[in-house]
Amino acid sequence: MKMKKRILLVEDNEYYAKNLQKELEDKGFEVTYIASPVDAVAQYVKEPYDIVVSDYRMKEMDGIKMFSILKGINPAVKSIILTAFPEEDIEIQALEVNVDQYLSKDKSFHVTIKYIEDLLNKEIIQKGDSGYKLISKEDNLIIDTGKRQVYKNDVPVEVTKKEYELLVLFLENRGIALSREMIADKLWTKEIEKVELRVIDGHIKRLRAKLGIYSISSVRGYGYKWKGL
Repeated sequence: MKMKKRILLVEDNEYYAKNLQKELEDKGFEVTYIASPVDAVAQYVKEPYDIVVSDYRMKEMDGIKMFSILKGINPAVKSIILTAFPEEDIEIQALEVNVDQYLSKDKSFHVTIKYIEDLLNKEIIQKGDSGYKLISKEDNLIIDTGKRQVYKNDVPVEVTKKEYELLVLFLENRGIALSREMIADKLWTKEIEKVELRVIDGHIKRLRAKLGIYSISSVRGYGYKWKGL
């Protein structure tokens, strides 16, 4: 018998939470709803969850702070932040603690659930992939897609999910100019609007700094290209 995917839902707006919980349970998910982020951290320590979905603004601590704690417990925790007041600066902060998705609450539950399903299904696809290696000699990089591991100078380096996907996308299309729209279409869920271009720029800026990459060049007014070998 196939086990249900387990979701930890952290939300201090009970009306919103109960409605989202019902929609998720109707889709076949097992949902634990907790209003307090402090209690949610304690619950996460006690039981495993496939994904954590949390509000951003809460009294005891915000969702970004909560996820920074959870990722200290389990760096691979899958994470979505929901907010009634989306702000670009807050989204950048969420990216900096490796939150997978940052969503506005004005989206329908149908779209929000699509995000959750997409995040969970990508893991299933990746587990079944035997993998291959992508190599950049100029930047001394090796990407082992089977292990989903990035090596710099033969030393493993921890990267975020989006940073990993960007590396694979660029190395599989080296020498080809990729528009920001194309990158968004490839790496973000298609059912929703395109990701803000500044967010893509932020990912690439951090990726360059983290790995000392010089091969990702900007194509003015268009996007980016991997120019190295």
